[in-house]
Amino acid sequence: MAAFSAVLRGLLPLAGVGAVALLLSGCNDHVSPAAVSAQDAQIVPSGYSPRPAALAVVGIHGAPSPLENQFMAYFDADAAKADVALTNPAGARYLAKGYLAAIPVDGGARLTYVWDIYDHHDHRAQRLNDEIALRGSAQDPWQLVDSAALAALAGRSADELAAYLSNTPEALAAAHDAAVTAQNAGDAAKAVAAPAAPATPARQALSYAADR
Repeated sequence: MAAFSAVLRGLLPLAGVGAVALLLSGCNDHVSPAAVSAQDAQIVPSGYSPRPAALAVVGIHGAPSPLENQFMAYFDADAAKADVALTNPAGARYLAKGYLAAIPVDGGARLTYVWDIYDHHDHRAQRLNDEIALRGSAQDPWQLVDSAALAALAGRSADELAAYLSNTPEALAAAHDAAVTAQNAGDAAKAVAAPAAPATPARQALSYAADR
């Protein structure tokens, strides 16, 4: 993986995100036909919790180690706020492999992330990517990356990931089950609260006075 990161850094100044996409396309031979780049289609949150689609981050590469660690600290906090369930690979429904890049451009750099999301069959289900612009001048574009930039990028990546996970079959099924349970509970409550029909008074036997 160190060799991979070295190649990645060497290509980034030449081809930018295109180089990242080209390299990552060869990281797994099982690419789902449903895999869509975040640049091609904006993922709209379903409105349901992404929590049922538990996720494990199995790696983040491309940046100097201190910046990777700082990015992941921000990401973990933002993912928790977005109700993403982060867990270990054994208990996850999805695995995420992340890549960071700082690409020099005129007047500064572009700080980018890529998340490749794999399902439990090791098929890539989705690729997410975004970037922010950095102003300044430095021989190494990573020198332009500060805490604010990392926090902003981590927040974007966590939101995008939560939006994707909220549309997964696990999240949709859990939302459906919750709705059915709530409906059944509501029907039962209505049945208990409904006023009982008034009881029909029992008929009294007629009595007759004895003839005198």
